[in-house]
Amino acid sequence: MGRDRRPTFSPMKLVLGARIRVKEVRNEGRSESVVIANEGHMDQPLTGWMLASLKGTQVFRFDDGLVLHPGASVIVTSGQGVAHKPPTTLAWTDETVWNNRGDVALLFDYEGSEVARFAYPASRAEQVERLPKQLLVREDSGAFRIESSRREPSRNRQKVPRSVKSKA
Repeated sequence: MGRDRRPTFSPMKLVLGARIRVKEVRNEGRSESVVIANEGHMDQPLTGWMLASLKGTQVFRFDDGLVLHPGASVIVTSGQGVAHKPPTTLAWTDETVWNNRGDVALLFDYEGSEVARFAYPASRAEQVERLPKQLLVREDSGAFRIESSRREPSRNRQKVPRSVKSKA
């Protein structure tokens, strides 16, 4: 019997020294792409990471073994004329993903924690940057939903006073 010698890849959170950004969403009619770059000085494995549209329900999962090296970028394509030339250009779907009037591209690590975002049009970017980080949650059905990482406080919790003077 032969051994399975295929490499195994472990999902990783954001590596210290890697700076991953969603640089651009190109939404040119039926041809779309998202550019993701590593502006840091360390390699970042993207195994299990996901790219999602805030307005839609579409989620793209990065394949095992994809590593974004310092100064490198990867383009995720969708829509008509989708291209697949790994490791620099990856095909998502031949359907359109990004909303023509504006959307937010969200990049999540393998645990579903937001790592980066890019809003368009530019007039919405500042407003969107102030929103709390998002979480990507997988439901029992296998579908995904995006929710705010800000949690409502429990009704059973007591409020803690802002400052308490100690008695000496």
